[in-house]
Order: sequence, then structure tokens, then C-alpha cells
Amino acid sequence: MKHCFILNPAAGKGKMAAELREKLDAIERDDVEVYFTTCVGDATDYIPRRVADDPSESYRFYACGGDGTLGEAVCGMMKLPHGCDASLGLVPSGTGNDFVRNFEGGEFFFSMEDQLCAKEEVIDLIRCNDRYAVNMVNVGFDCEVVCKTLDLKKNKLVPKKLTYVLGLIITLIRKPGVRASVSKDGGDAEMKNYLLNTYANGCFCGGGFHSNPTASLTDGRLDALFVNPIGRLRFLSIVGAYKKGTHLDPKYAKVLNHEKLDRVDLAFEKTTNISIDGEVVRADELHLSIKRDALRFLVPQGASMKPKHKKEEKKPAEALSV
Repeated sequence: MKHCFILNPAAGKGKMAAELREKLDAIERDDVEVYFTTCVGDATDYIPRRVADDPSESYRFYACGGDGTLGEAVCGMMKLPHGCDASLGLVPSGTGNDFVRNFEGGEFFFSMEDQLCAKEEVIDLIRCNDRYAVNMVNVGFDCEVVCKTLDLKKNKLVPKKLTYVLGLIITLIRKPGVRASVSKDGGDAEMKNYLLNTYANGCFCGGGFHSNPTASLTDGRLDALFVNPIGRLRFLSIVGAYKKGTHLDPKYAKVLNHEKLDRVDLAFEKTTNISIDGEVVRADELHLSIKRDALRFLVPQGASMKPKHKKEEKKPAEALSV
């Protein structure tokens, strides 16, 4: 078995990548390899390229970076041929590190020894147009916050823990939304105005905002949150609840709508920014569905998946075709 660690050299503004390399060099094992990505999308290309070198080998890949690096690695895993013996882990070394918040014992993700003893858990993915997301897809206000946050990350004077909050405040001045024709589970499309939409596999976004508290990596459903256009003061009054994950309280029913869906199709009024695991793309349409039991994910020794918010029966696989 080969343990292949994919390092984003820019993760944590470069410091985290250097520290991880030191830890990996200290292991001194012949089955451990280190690969530094060279550009955006390189993690996606590297995984099938590495497997093609020796298709009969078993592989454990580890995305070492933020949620964007993990998202790239997920897309690479989905390019592997059927029957390939490969799984994917995460060493969270980005700014937000939201995906790891879906697990108890997050500190074990930073231990190389515990990573090498990881157990596999089969999880779902989100199919979004021609790619995949492992954590979340955001449209509207949340996505514009991500765009501003990415700009702030380039400023060395801004503490990385504050980039999302500052991005939120700056975006609030403009308060952008989204207008789109929306079809849920194949139903009739309706033109809607929203402040924001989140489509989640995991529960967290934006460096710890508990945006989709009922989401689960294993329930075979798309956790969708639709937030209606509201004024700035009203928005500020519910940001705290949005951060803590208490915004699904019935008292906010006029502000937002939360649903568990199999698929959502959106046709935007104009080309729109879409955040896919923290990476921004632009599109005229967005087609989302769940790819059930799609990825063998590596949970480090000592860590475990957090229990579901509430028990919900998983739909048959044939009802969840992509």
C-alpha cells in the first residue's frame, strides 16, 4: 500500500506545508510519498496520474491543505477507474478547515501516526454540474463572502481567523443576492429571489458557521437552505443563530426554508458566482444531486464521525441516480 500525501504549498500561507513536510520526513517509511501541488487543479490531475503508474497497487491519498485542496482531491478520486483500490484522507491545513468539523477528535487529523492507522468510512458526495463537492455548495450572499474572503487571504496583514468575518461585514454593505429559476426534485421550476442558498453534505462553512446543522455525510440526501431577501438589520439579528446552528428554529420560518432533497436544478438570471468547497466558479446553471456512498474517506485513529443531528431513513440507491 502507498500512502501519498498531497501538499498545497500555499496552505496556511506556506507555514503549515513546511511543518507537515518535516513531520512526514521524520516518519522514514518507504511506503510514504509526498507530492507538492504546482497550480490550481493539480491535485485533481495527480491522483489518476499516480494510480496509472501502478494500477495494481493500493493507495491512500491524503489532501494536505484547506477545503479547496480536499475538493480538488475528491474530483481526482472520482476520475479513477471502477475497482481501483484507493481512499482519501485529509490533513486540514487551510484557513477555514470546515470539513473536519464533521468529526469528533479533530486533533487526530494532525497526527501523521494516527493518519497512517486511519479507518475507512464510506461517505456521500454532491454532484454539481460536471464536478463534485464533499462539503458544501453556496450561492448568493454566502458565495460573495467567500469571494471577498479569498481576496482578504492575500493580505498578509489580515489574521486568517478573521478573514471570513471581515468578508461578511464588507459584503453586507452591498448585500448581494441571487435570482434564479429553481426546480426541486424534478418539480416545476419557479423564479425566485434569495439572499443565499446553501446545498450541503457537511454541516459547516465559513470557518465554523453551522449553516446546515441537520446535514450528514452518510444520509443520502442533499441538505438545502434557502434564505429569503431581508434587510441588513434583520440579517444581523440572525447571524448569531446562523453561526451556532440554531437558525432552523420555527421563529425564523418567514426568513428561511430548509429542506432535504434528492436534487436541485437552478437556471440563473445572469452568470453567477458559485462556491464549491470554497472554490469559486461561474455558471449560468447549476445542477445538484447526491452521489450516494461515493467515497472511501479515511478517519484517523482516535477520531470518529459525529452522530447525525436526527435519524432519517436513507433512501434506496436507485432513487438517487445522478
